[in-house]
Amino acid sequence: MTWKTSATLRVTHTFFEMLGNFSFGDYFKPDAIQFAWEFLTSEQWMGLPKEKLWVTVYETDDEAYDIWVNKMGVPAERMIRIGDNGGAPYASDNFWGDGRHGPCGPCSEIFYDHGEHIWGWSTRLA
Repeated sequence: MTWKTSATLRVTHTFFEMLGNFSFGDYFKPDAIQFAWEFLTSEQWMGLPKEKLWVTVYETDDEAYDIWVNKMGVPAERMIRIGDNGGAPYASDNFWGDGRHGPCGPCSEIFYDHGEHIWGWSTRLA
């Protein structure tokens, strides 16, 4: 997806989608998740209401799921596990990679639910 195509979708905000949190040894998954959640929900930063946020994780990433639910307090009803597209290993929206070779791994995405009047997560899951 490019900025040109994302700008036409009512459920995408490119700033958040493209804001990445990458670390090669300084901190790991628990800290990255905490940093992301704090940035989005803390009154010191964005102050988004927690009850409007949905989180996706890679289908087999039990570690991330556990952190989101048990440490960040995201209700299991607002957690979605996303598997591989078409059965191809690691071909998922929640598995990032740098081409055929290079760093890769499962990831989380955070989505803002605008409500049922705007098509997106809430209307697709109802």
